[in-house]
Amino acid sequence: MKRIFGRLGLFLYCFFLAVTAQVGLADEPREIKILRQTPSDLDRAISDHLCMSYEAIHPYHRCQERYYEQGELSQAELAEYDFIVTTEQFYNEALARNFALVLPLYQQAFTIVVRGVDQENLFSDGQSYGVLDQPTQKKVLSDVLKALNVNSKKLALKGYDNQSLIDQFCSFDINVAFVTGAHPSRTIRQLNTLCGGEPVSIVDSLPKNFFKKHRYFYKTHVPKELYWRLPEDIETLSIRHLLAVNDAFDEDELEELMESFIKELEYNRSLPITEASILLNYNNLQTPLHEVGDELIEEIQEELEAENSGNVLETEEASAETLQKP
Repeated sequence: MKRIFGRLGLFLYCFFLAVTAQVGLADEPREIKILRQTPSDLDRAISDHLCMSYEAIHPYHRCQERYYEQGELSQAELAEYDFIVTTEQFYNEALARNFALVLPLYQQAFTIVVRGVDQENLFSDGQSYGVLDQPTQKKVLSDVLKALNVNSKKLALKGYDNQSLIDQFCSFDINVAFVTGAHPSRTIRQLNTLCGGEPVSIVDSLPKNFFKKHRYFYKTHVPKELYWRLPEDIETLSIRHLLAVNDAFDEDELEELMESFIKELEYNRSLPITEASILLNYNNLQTPLHEVGDELIEEIQEELEAENSGNVLETEEASAETLQKP
């Protein structure tokens, strides 16, 4: 009998140690690693928001954020990150083996600003071109020119930092500037108002099958009201930036984190991403999302539809009350 109680006591003691160890591991501070692939303030803000969302549900955990341009890290180095803010094209070319897209974030429009150049002569001899001297800017321009069958080596093209691009355009050293970014763009606004530059549409000059052939480019409209003296909206190309998650990341934890990410948007007014803009960037997306991402999109759609229905009902009731008044 003593032997039985001895064994039972030993078992309970070992069980207690195992449970204590598990609780200790659960409370042990951890961190997630986030990679940004552009130096933009928007990507930094998204990374910060993801960290804030993570720490809201895990107060003792932390984030590690890093910035490396696309192509700088090896596959092994990329696989060390839990989340990557990336473009759809780079995801499919370099990340799809170890990552899944979980959330559409925003789009960046490829915009051409000209002065005294007709659209037919945009890539003719005699023009001088400038682009922001950043790897992502040059990569997008290279992809666009290749898709348009334009030999970039024949263009008088130079790279500039942001202020130098504006200065060179204003001083007539260049008359065509290429800028990829979200709208409204401070750079494009200065080229437009200070230097007399005009953002131009390029979609009409594209081949009919362009968007089917080049599936990571999307047609986008830039409202004319965003810039000075534009006669009509700008129709141009855009690329989409999304959040990719490492396949090794726990699915239940991912679901909790993404729900926190969306919830915290309500309180982070400085971040120009909303539930509506997420749905807009999900529209016609060529690459499938992670299952958690699909479920989240469905929840957002249902929530916005319910809000819209409620607004319509309130409007109808208000109209009915007005009509009943003597």
